[in-house]
Amino acid sequence: MKKIFIVLVVSLFTFSCQMKMNQYIKVSEKSQKRHGKWKEEYSTNEGTLVAVGRYKKGEKVGVWKTYFDNKRYQKENIRKDITKIKRYFPTGTIMEKGQTKLEISQNERHWFYSGIWKYYDDKGNLLYTKKYYTGSKADSIPAIKKQ
Repeated sequence: MKKIFIVLVVSLFTFSCQMKMNQYIKVSEKSQKRHGKWKEEYSTNEGTLVAVGRYKKGEKVGVWKTYFDNKRYQKENIRKDITKIKRYFPTGTIMEKGQTKLEISQNERHWFYSGIWKYYDDKGNLLYTKKYYTGSKADSIPAIKKQ
C-alpha cells in the first residue's frame, strides 16, 4: 500500500511539472487562442501587475489572482458572463467587492458593474454600498444609486 501511494505521488508530481504555462491552441488555419494556465505581466509607471489564472479556448475562466508589486491587488472568480471581484488595499485588506456582467457584441466587449458593490476603508470597515442596475455601464455615473 505504501509503495502504491509513493508511485501515485511521484506520478502526480511528474505530471504537474510537465504542464506548461502560456500555451495556445489552434482553432483554425490562421487563428489560435490562449488555453490552460497563464501568467501575464503588465508594466506601468507605478509598478508591475502580474495576473495568474486559466484560459479555456481564449476566454478567462475560474479564479484569476492579480498582484501589484508582489502584493495582492485583485481576485476574480469568472463564471460565464458573470465575474465576482474583490480588490485590495496594498496592506491586504479589502477595498471593494462586487460583480460585473460581460456583454459581447461584434464590435466590442463591455463589462458592466452589476448588483450590489461594497466599498471599505483601509481597516476593512464598510464605508458604503452602491447598487448598479442591469444594463447601466460602469462609467454611467447617473445610473448609480446609493443605498
